[in-house]
Amino acid sequence: MSVRPMSVRPMPGRPALDRRTLLKLAAAGAVLPGRALAAEPGRNFRITMVLGRGESDNEFGFKDYLARRGVRADFTIRNTGGDVSKLPAIVEEIKDTRPDLIYSWGTPQTRALVGPYDEADPRLHVTDIPVVFTFVAAPIDARIVPDLARPGRNVTGTVHIAPIAVQLNTILAYRPVRRVGVAYNPRERNSILTLEGLRAECGPRGLELLEEPVPLDDRGEPVAAAVPDCIARLAARGAEVLYIGPDTFIAFHNRGVVAAEALRHRLPTFSATELIVRTDKALLALASSAYGIGRFTAFKAAQILLDGVRPADIPVETLKRFSVIINMATARALEHYPPVGLLNFAEIVEGTPS
Repeated sequence: MSVRPMSVRPMPGRPALDRRTLLKLAAAGAVLPGRALAAEPGRNFRITMVLGRGESDNEFGFKDYLARRGVRADFTIRNTGGDVSKLPAIVEEIKDTRPDLIYSWGTPQTRALVGPYDEADPRLHVTDIPVVFTFVAAPIDARIVPDLARPGRNVTGTVHIAPIAVQLNTILAYRPVRRVGVAYNPRERNSILTLEGLRAECGPRGLELLEEPVPLDDRGEPVAAAVPDCIARLAARGAEVLYIGPDTFIAFHNRGVVAAEALRHRLPTFSATELIVRTDKALLALASSAYGIGRFTAFKAAQILLDGVRPADIPVETLKRFSVIINMATARALEHYPPVGLLNFAEIVEGTPS
């Protein structure tokens, strides 16, 4: 496998300039990249952060990177708690206060803020203030940007998950399986897009994909109390691994129940994000560090704030390295130990399955 543990380091900038070029630029009065603040000493930028789950390592990494770059900023935090009905009021507040930059976490928040790229309405969406997003798994399929290399609008950002083909390679490198189970929120766009990707990848590999959508209540919202039954049904249907995608309802809001129930049914778990393996009882993840993703998102924000680059011209990217993360306490509880080859480069965490 080509996956290696990720190390967080300063993000790439422009190529270094030699001394002669620097002197010529200085004599011409040019502003060097990353030094745009020099013309306005003491300026504070105003950044509104629109979150769906409160502040986490993502936001800490974002703020830390900007602080290390010398960016002074006042942050306004608006947290929907996953309730997208709160977003129209947040959009109106942003239009009134007009911050210098908007940081948006997650697909539902970002879509509601900026609208689909081909249907954005200036009356309903933010179309004239720079937006950087993070934790958006499929920005093209979600119609947030039409092109990753050149977003072409007031939006850019970072993608946080590895390609599904690489995720499946990681599962199969840990142990051979024939049936992959997935419980998902049918109301979450990320979940549906991930499911479509799994269908496309599992078939050619001869893998059977077992699907369990979480039932919806009379308001059309997923029922948290039904999650254990979904996992029990997958186990009864012969799932050999439970796939946990970038689904906020499953992988964040109900992650403790999901991981504990899977362990109770002796069902190994693979996650496309790191938190459920680090803090709960999931077995395996292939993920970029949330802190590192936050820093990478801040790198793009700094291009906008300091260098004056338009979001439309800043590529949407993912970090190039992902970590294989294994919860060894869960591996022992399941008696599914990782192969030595995987241990050579995996990050081992010690959870406490009961």
